[in-house]
Amino acid sequence: MTSAAVDTAGPAESARRTHDQCLDAFRDAVGRTARLWRGIEDPNIPTRRLDSTAAEVAAHIVGDLRDYTQALTRYANGYMTHANPPMGSPWKLSAKVNARHLEEIPERDTRRLADMLEAAALAYVAAASTADPSAVIATPNGLVIAPSTMTCLLLGEQVVRGLDVARSAGAPWTITAADAHLVIPGMLNIAPDYVRTSRALGVRVSYELRMRGGRRFRLAFADGAATVTATGERADCVITADPVAFLLLGFGRVTQWPLIFRGRLRAGGRKPWLALRFGSLLVTP
Repeated sequence: MTSAAVDTAGPAESARRTHDQCLDAFRDAVGRTARLWRGIEDPNIPTRRLDSTAAEVAAHIVGDLRDYTQALTRYANGYMTHANPPMGSPWKLSAKVNARHLEEIPERDTRRLADMLEAAALAYVAAASTADPSAVIATPNGLVIAPSTMTCLLLGEQVVRGLDVARSAGAPWTITAADAHLVIPGMLNIAPDYVRTSRALGVRVSYELRMRGGRRFRLAFADGAATVTATGERADCVITADPVAFLLLGFGRVTQWPLIFRGRLRAGGRKPWLALRFGSLLVTP
């Protein structure tokens, strides 16, 4: 990877550049997830921070993979999925999609769900590997995104929800900086769809997000909307973050204060105090 100081790619381009690498990481993460699920003794254990059992989380992950694969396949077959995307905010539609997954996938044996995960992952990788990189495709949860962003998000789901299940099961689980660097561009690509309008109305503020050991991006809010680009114009606030910490913060698995105290998040720039406001402007996916 080139140094962050000279890498001028925005998150969408970053995701496209690393799509093959992200697919490889996704395959590896699926293997880890499947081994985790097969080792769970009680599939009904509740998962931390989620109102779901381990088996329900597993069913949702399989359902998401199938949804994204179907979207890619329909697009490849000439059906313009972005022409009539689902109506509503993605963060509001997610609950409905999750409920549908639990109905469509009634299996609650995590060993069998591991088999289903591996089969669904093979189908997804086959579809994503040959997808048009310039395509914009609607997903059932209301996003309209490129295949590379899909893969970023699915990798994030594997590693973050893997952590949720592993913690509940008392099993070891590691999220590497390399995986976090691959997921973050996709996460930032969809950030404008997760703006908390009630907090962002009337706000004009820009942030430069510097991932330690990786890339830099610019996220700007203006009157209830957000844009994400490469770095360029000077930002009001600079946030330097450990990539794994930023990933977990973005997915709502940690809060900012412990990360600040441990030096995993650091604010700078002209108005460093605006870092405290950053998380409140976005809804957790």
